[in-house]
Amino acid sequence: MSEISDSADGAAPLAGAHVLLGEGDAERAERLARALRAHGAASVHTVGSPAEFLRAGADPPEAVRLWDAAVWHTGLGGGDGALAGLLGEWRALLPGVPVIVTDDAPNTRLAVAALRGRAADLVERSDAEGLAAAVARAMAERADPLGVEGAGQRALRMLVVGAHPDDVEIGVGGTIHRRARSGWDVTVLTMSRGGGGGDPARRRKEAHRAAETLGARLLMEDLPDGSMVDDRATVEAVERAVAEVSPHVVFVHSESDTHQDHRAVHRATLVACRKVTRLACYQSPSATVSYRPNRFVELGEADVAAKLASIAAHHSQASRRWYLDEDLLRSTARYWGRFSQTRYAEPLELVHERYPLGHLPGSHA
Repeated sequence: MSEISDSADGAAPLAGAHVLLGEGDAERAERLARALRAHGAASVHTVGSPAEFLRAGADPPEAVRLWDAAVWHTGLGGGDGALAGLLGEWRALLPGVPVIVTDDAPNTRLAVAALRGRAADLVERSDAEGLAAAVARAMAERADPLGVEGAGQRALRMLVVGAHPDDVEIGVGGTIHRRARSGWDVTVLTMSRGGGGGDPARRRKEAHRAAETLGARLLMEDLPDGSMVDDRATVEAVERAVAEVSPHVVFVHSESDTHQDHRAVHRATLVACRKVTRLACYQSPSATVSYRPNRFVELGEADVAAKLASIAAHHSQASRRWYLDEDLLRSTARYWGRFSQTRYAEPLELVHERYPLGHLPGSHA
């Protein structure tokens, strides 16, 4: 169950919100509405069919005037195949108003459908508190899509560096998707074309598809897979990306890793990013027990689904690498979620932070 708390100024997280609830069971609808009102929602209007949902979206009650968020239960019809279509119609009517999808037993197939429809989140239907938390989160991201106080309209930029194709997706695929969905400009830098694990041309195409799945763009170097070193050439490769992207945040492999390529890329990135505001390290399958995360990024079901879809895009690797098993990836995210009291999370090892993110140079804070 997700937790939800009042904001720093004491206001309820859903204070004054008007929520449209698509739910066919009257008893369940009342339970969910009570949870939303308990956290400050001004009104919760319930409908019981796709047609009513879209009609109410386009023409809300006079007291509402504009919806702040909507909730849709998949059991009202259409199944996975129709979900993306319904969400697309909603976006055409009310662009920017988030929809949280509920289901009795969320699964990966449904999460992918929600992802394609750009749902704000996917929540288990019985988890009323988790739903309230998801609505609050979606509203906060809508009000401040960067999630950074004082950033104004200025997009934040993130650079994620990996030694091989699929490294960053394994480490922080969910975080990349979450940040890209919130308005961040995310660039993935892959230092090799993965020749040690397959055909470089094929792996390059797979890497592009994976980045697109997460909402990021891809830069690709051609360093030797399996024999990278932290020499001047490696540093300069990262420096070129830093100069192009001007990132506020950089993620890279940890020093605590048994793979020599990962360690070399970590060291080169530290040098190349010495002036970057914030740098943190993600966990690779080859990370050692010395990896000590001190930050955890909360992930929604849609973020996990995007991560799994991006890894599946690496077809040449997914079926023959034990560490790309979907159950293992999901359970790992579930394990790290316990440290942030959420269902899923990805761990980060913060190396340096020159400024709090809400007070970046050039922001309006």
